[in-house]
This record gives sequence, C-alpha cells and structure tokens, in this order.
Amino acid sequence: MSKHHDSYTTASAPSGLSLNVAKLERFKKNPSFIKRTFANFRYPLDMMDEHLKLGDSRAAIVLQTYNTLIVAAYTDELDCIALLEFPVSFVEEHGLEVGDRLLTVNTYSKGRVIAADLENGSDGYERYNNFHPLIADFLSDDKQAIESRKLEIEENEWIKTSKMGHQKLMIKGIIPRNGSPYESNIARKN
Repeated sequence: MSKHHDSYTTASAPSGLSLNVAKLERFKKNPSFIKRTFANFRYPLDMMDEHLKLGDSRAAIVLQTYNTLIVAAYTDELDCIALLEFPVSFVEEHGLEVGDRLLTVNTYSKGRVIAADLENGSDGYERYNNFHPLIADFLSDDKQAIESRKLEIEENEWIKTSKMGHQKLMIKGIIPRNGSPYESNIARKN
C-alpha cells in the first residue's frame, strides 16, 4: 500500500531501493530558503523514500560531462526521455563518462496536457502526462541492487534511451530539467 502514490497502479519494474537521506539532503544545499521550504512541504522524506522503493526503474544514459552533467532518463509509459541536468561535480564524484548507464526511478502524473518537454512516443501507453525521474545512482547506496536491475533492462531500451537523448539534446532551445529530485518533474522554459 502506498501512502503518497496511486495505490491502484504498480510499477512494471519497481526498484525496491532504499533512500540515503544524506544524498537527498545534498540537493537542498543550493536552492533559496523558499525553495527548500517548499521542497520539505511538497516532497516529504517518506514520499521520496516511497518513490525510490515503488517507482518504475528504467534506463538512463549519461549524454554530456563537460560544463554540466546531462542525463537522459527514459520512461516506457510515454516512450520518451527527459533530459536532466546535474552539477558537473557529479562527473568526478561518480566517475562518469559519456555513455555510462544509470538507473532512473519514475513515478507518473495524470493531466490533460503533456509536459512541454515530453512527447508520447509510438510505443507509449498515453496514460500519463508527465513523469518524475529520480536517478537512483545519486540517491541510494544499494549499489548491488542498482547494478542488478541495470542488467535486467533490455539492450534495446539502453540504445533507444541514448538515441532519443542525443536527438533531443540537438534540438535548439531545449533546456534540460533540473536533475534535483525536488525539481526533476518540472519542464524548464526558455
């Protein structure tokens, strides 16, 4: 039973990962006081923990490691990716290179209008209008479980994620979402 998410749906590949609170708190250091307060109210700790445990785990690929870290996070629900931007310090801290495989854990929202930076791909289910990706590698210490889940993801999903990510990165005017767990569900505007 879910306290914060839709109990009538279940993820096709729930991650079952545990949240490292210190890693989550790191994302609160830079925002303004108002944004930090909003984050605590809108996304309580138990909600983030539940998201990481029950959310749908999918492929994520590192696309860029200079100036800023950009990751493509895939969702099979919409059959598309969201571009996520992280501080360049994550590159060295996690030893990342372009093409590295990460794990996104997604939850979804319903609405009439699809998020501005997303699209319904040809293999999408068209049940949701947005998704909230969390990069598990940056939020959990369950390294063995993360790596095990990555091995379960089919190769064509990794290829599709990389291809979609590179295509979207080339579109003029595309601004990646802030990769912070508190903002990764929000499309940025020019």
